[in-house]
Amino acid sequence: MTTIKTYDITTAEGARFSPHAWRTTMALAHKGLDHECEKIGFTDIPGICDGARKIVPTVEIDEAVLSDSWAIALHLEESFSEGPSLFGGEKGKAHALFINNWASFSLNPQVIRVILLDIYNQLQDKDRDYFRASREKRFGMGLEDFVAGAAEPAKAQLKGVLLPMVKTLETQQWLGGRVPSYADYIAFGTFQWVRTVSTFDLASYGGEPVQAWLDATLDLFDGLGRKERAAS
Repeated sequence: MTTIKTYDITTAEGARFSPHAWRTTMALAHKGLDHECEKIGFTDIPGICDGARKIVPTVEIDEAVLSDSWAIALHLEESFSEGPSLFGGEKGKAHALFINNWASFSLNPQVIRVILLDIYNQLQDKDRDYFRASREKRFGMGLEDFVAGAAEPAKAQLKGVLLPMVKTLETQQWLGGRVPSYADYIAFGTFQWVRTVSTFDLASYGGEPVQAWLDATLDLFDGLGRKERAAS
């Protein structure tokens, strides 16, 4: 029997918020694979898997240890082919790769400009000093200064960034077409990230098509996403 364990960072209230880890959580549910989730903080990451991995999601599948949500999805598709396909074939995999890159390099960079301080405020106490120091080093300024200068310009860009998603969902229920695919779980990871750390209404920048899609995705797998604590 296959044993699967995931590691996921959480807020002070215990909500899992990593966008990339949510991609993996949804992929496991899609495949019908039960797993144990160990909730950790940023400062716990160096100690997982004997220090072999530095990011989440990290997944232990029997003797294998995998990181990077895209690599995990490919492994799940190949190793558990008896379950529903995440991609629906090679064309679906290519489509999901585009969505993966769109989310990682177009959508998420705008979102982080809006919610960076919200993430900090939701963190476990043990993670706050690390998060502030590492992000202030990355952005070259204080968190408050970064958000003060970046949030409004980012919001102005979001409708344009989400437009391809909006236009797709105006003609089909899912990014994957008639049924949800890994492409949907990639995008959902970002929306769930926002939902668990901030009251910022990202879906409103995509209007009714995106809101309807988000509601439907939150309800998948017996409401797996909706059961996770939302920020307030």
